[in-house]
Amino acid sequence: MRTRIVWLTAALLIGFIGFGPSHAQEIENILANGGFEDGVVTPWSVWGGGATGEVVEQLQGAWIPEDPIEGKFSLHVVVPAAGENSWSSGLEQRGHVFEQGKKYTLSAFLKCKEGTLEIRFKPELAQDPWTGYAEQSFTMTEEWTEISITTPVFSEDVGPAEIVFHVGFAPGDFWIDGIRWYEGDYVPPDLGEKSLTESGDCGFWQYP
Repeated sequence: MRTRIVWLTAALLIGFIGFGPSHAQEIENILANGGFEDGVVTPWSVWGGGATGEVVEQLQGAWIPEDPIEGKFSLHVVVPAAGENSWSSGLEQRGHVFEQGKKYTLSAFLKCKEGTLEIRFKPELAQDPWTGYAEQSFTMTEEWTEISITTPVFSEDVGPAEIVFHVGFAPGDFWIDGIRWYEGDYVPPDLGEKSLTESGDCGFWQYP
């Protein structure tokens, strides 16, 4: 099964033209349990509108059969109904501080059960006025796709802060895996034996 990884920020596209996957760097993932390899949801929480999250080993009912993209587990999220607002339900991890003088990248693999589904990436201040940094909405598909955003350099510390994904756009099922929050610009993930090769379109990568 061929899976495309889409880089969806202009800075990433420019920075990685001609940059092969063999040049992947080691990064420190600031998030705890970003790949759900602890076998539990915590310290993530799924909230709002009856949305639920369950850590799974198999992607039951996926229109395109695939395994978790990295490791043994992924998180299956079910949104039973569209919210009054897109932020009426979501997935979040709290307890962070965005440090002055640093910029960060948020990357995650996404795959919906069938069709397409919208999601918003929002690193944010975890209190009123809930300021977002580099927040952006994306459309996931039936194939594992990695999506990334990169913040500007922070001019001051931001805290308390959290990583949030808004999912109240529409009802649907999706899986999320390999969530990373790390300093600096985008770095390709280390997927072990799953090597990445360029598909010929700038910004698109796939498995051979």
